[in-house]
Amino acid sequence: MEICILGNYKVIATLTWEVETQGSRDDSLDLIKAQLGEILDGSKGQKELDSFSLNLALVKMKKRKRLVHLGEFDPNEVIPYITNEESRRQYIVNGQSYFVRMNSDRYFVFKDSLSCAACGITGTKMILDINQGDNNPHFNLYAVENDDLVLMTKDHIIPKSKGGLNDLSNYATMCSICNNLKSNYQLTYDQVADLRKLHNNDSKLSKKELKDLINSERRKMVDKNSEGET
Repeated sequence: MEICILGNYKVIATLTWEVETQGSRDDSLDLIKAQLGEILDGSKGQKELDSFSLNLALVKMKKRKRLVHLGEFDPNEVIPYITNEESRRQYIVNGQSYFVRMNSDRYFVFKDSLSCAACGITGTKMILDINQGDNNPHFNLYAVENDDLVLMTKDHIIPKSKGGLNDLSNYATMCSICNNLKSNYQLTYDQVADLRKLHNNDSKLSKKELKDLINSERRKMVDKNSEGET
């Protein structure tokens, strides 16, 4: 019987093998990366590695909803109307009325600052967005950089994975680029700003080279911060 699998899936491949290393963490990671490259290009087989195993899994991916921009507003048309109450405010776009909930935590974060706490880029556009298939629109704050829209987000100053609270006292405005660079690492905003400069890729590195450089510099920052805590 032939089974046909339809739809979009994510393939998760888990390779496991034993490795004996001597030296620093970076040296060990370099050895592991080299062995992984040999496995992937076929120059090293599983018989040459101790306890080698390969597990594959298919995970069905949810269909991503397309974000639709309904209309653009100045922050001054939105920020003053933020409230703690469960109320909605009417906004009209092309003659159509939309009633928007105005008590999102994100709005309160943006009310405190429209600028990224790391790189300093400032949100200048409140765009009324709606996810395809949804009924309730919401405002997103965007900055403009090199003629592209950059989504502004709320950052957990202390990451949730490190015990940070879902509370306004633990939120700061951050652009999505810096937020992705920070991820769930405990980095200072100055350190994230340094990563952002690398991300701008003035040296015109390849995607892999840039990714490796950012990961390496971020690892150094994390290690430095950990040493400072001891």
